Amino acid sequence: MKKTILSLTLIAGIALVSCNKEKVEENFTTEVSTETETLRLPESGFEMNISEELVKGSGEVYTSGIIEYTKNGNVLATFDFGSGEDNKTAQYEKNGTTYDCSLEKDGKDKKDYKKVIVRPIVKSDDCGYIVSGIIKYYDYKSGDWVATVDFGDGTCDNVAIKTTKEGDFTFNVSEYY
Repeated sequence: MKKTILSLTLIAGIALVSCNKEKVEENFTTEVSTETETLRLPESGFEMNISEELVKGSGEVYTSGIIEYTKNGNVLATFDFGSGEDNKTAQYEKNGTTYDCSLEKDGKDKKDYKKVIVRPIVKSDDCGYIVSGIIKYYDYKSGDWVATVDFGDGTCDNVAIKTTKEGDFTFNVSEYY
């Protein structure tokens, strides 16, 4: 009888841990899918051109370099990572106006992970999804890398690739809205 109760308790514990892991994964993917943009462009289908080499500082954030977003030969925006200082901020210029933005932020549930914007998170007026950008996620407590999410090349395709220690996983962003 004691063995049966012990076995049932062990099975219930494993099931509970499994459910919690699935819940954390679902929360993570939902947050990724509803990420706030760093930059909004009028349309998708643009090209990203690195006009000044991207250089990382002491951490994961680029501290210098420029990306130009162009379409049909027109510059839609330029994103400037800075002059080499490790300040986790950048600027972009769009329609003659310059804006500041942060490249590092906490997850919505601050106790789980922090986010580092490796490439700007771009949304466009003609697409309901993130069309470009790369985010690295780190465990909030240990600082260990958890995952990288790549939203693609500017195409309105609803697809992102999540990379973890287990490998790559492609998912449709709209599944988690």
